[in-house]
Amino acid sequence: MTPRRPIVGYLLKTFPKLSETFILNEMLELERQGINLHIFSLRQPTDRNHHPAVSQLKAPVTYLPSLLPEWDLEEESQLIENQIAWSRRHPMQMLETLQFYCDRLEERRFNEFLQGCYLATEMQRLNIDHLHVHFANIPAATAEIAKRFSGIPFSMTAHAKDIYLTEKAALNRRIRSADFVLTCTDYNRRHLESISTSDTPIYLSYHGIDLSRFAPHQLPAAANPEAMPNLAPTPSRSPLKILSVGRFCEKKGFPYLLQACCILKDAAIPFHCNIVGFGPLEKQIRQQIQDLELTEVVTLIGKLTQDQVIEQYHRADVFVLPCLVTDDGDRDGIPNVLLEAMATGLPVITTAISGITELVQSEQNGLLVSEKDGAAIATALTRLANDPFLGARLGKAGSRTVHQNFTLELNVGQVKDWLLQTLRRTATTVPYPVSPSLSPNLETAIR
Repeated sequence: MTPRRPIVGYLLKTFPKLSETFILNEMLELERQGINLHIFSLRQPTDRNHHPAVSQLKAPVTYLPSLLPEWDLEEESQLIENQIAWSRRHPMQMLETLQFYCDRLEERRFNEFLQGCYLATEMQRLNIDHLHVHFANIPAATAEIAKRFSGIPFSMTAHAKDIYLTEKAALNRRIRSADFVLTCTDYNRRHLESISTSDTPIYLSYHGIDLSRFAPHQLPAAANPEAMPNLAPTPSRSPLKILSVGRFCEKKGFPYLLQACCILKDAAIPFHCNIVGFGPLEKQIRQQIQDLELTEVVTLIGKLTQDQVIEQYHRADVFVLPCLVTDDGDRDGIPNVLLEAMATGLPVITTAISGITELVQSEQNGLLVSEKDGAAIATALTRLANDPFLGARLGKAGSRTVHQNFTLELNVGQVKDWLLQTLRRTATTVPYPVSPSLSPNLETAIR
């Protein structure tokens, strides 16, 4: 008799999502490396477009009923009926999990409790052996509740916003509840270790990219130092083609890129800047473009699939992403678009914050500038406009960095190994967790 293949659940807030291609690529690579997946999504997708690679996933997708973002009577009924069924089968477990939920110090979202119970039901029905969660905020909070109902262990990958905007006590508790924690920069790993009071292992897990999709584009001879090694640098005759890609939110720093564009325009340096993205600050960014009289030289492209973004990389001369740390502490880790741009051979200009310095070494494989400094970005762009050899050298070194350290196969292979280790440890039937005694307040309320 052939043994049943273990099933790893993947819990995401929304699937599919254009801005989370790195998770899609991770799941595709895990499947290529033999992991059997089932996807759970807390929300229905809102993007009208999605990456064509979504159709390559073999994993089925279960959308959990939700009261958010809009209340729906049918979904509410599904959640409540499941809750009643759990209460009848395991009344004490239901009360103990409710006590845990009520005792949490962070903001209570009853939707998390309902979805956690529903997720537990689905995981038991589908014979899920382990759950892996992306993001340490709402998805991890939901998985934590589901574990208390079902006993099925979970691990999580923590990224950026979910680390730095989550209350430390809640983050520490979720780390303690997880079998292991992954995060995408060593900067994040050290931060999480400073918070954690448990022995849960926290591993560095860089995002990898599929290098077969990000082959370096051919440089023109005038910008190729190997083709014309004896020529001195000369100013570029054609406008510098600047590209940036990212969500229109504060931590991406787009206003400072626009300031740099204004400086280039005033200095009569020919250029055109394409910005690919969408988000809550789009209106403000459009207004800034008008206020700085940049409408002829800056274009907002809007949402694109990954294939379309790759085309943009191949048309550009330089990639700029002026990331910053916001006043509330939000920041990027290592933005995937930096990896993608570098893999295609584009020279990059970015800021020396968070985990970015683990990828970009200034003057070696890119240019680093201070955050919130439009003048510094303009200076770096001017250097590249006047010295195509510099851009070619940085771009080649950047591509080599990505090929050596950030391949999808290598980094997802590590994720696979950690998942398999956990599956081996929990190969026996997972029991219900040992429950603590009820608090006097809740016990009184029950009676």
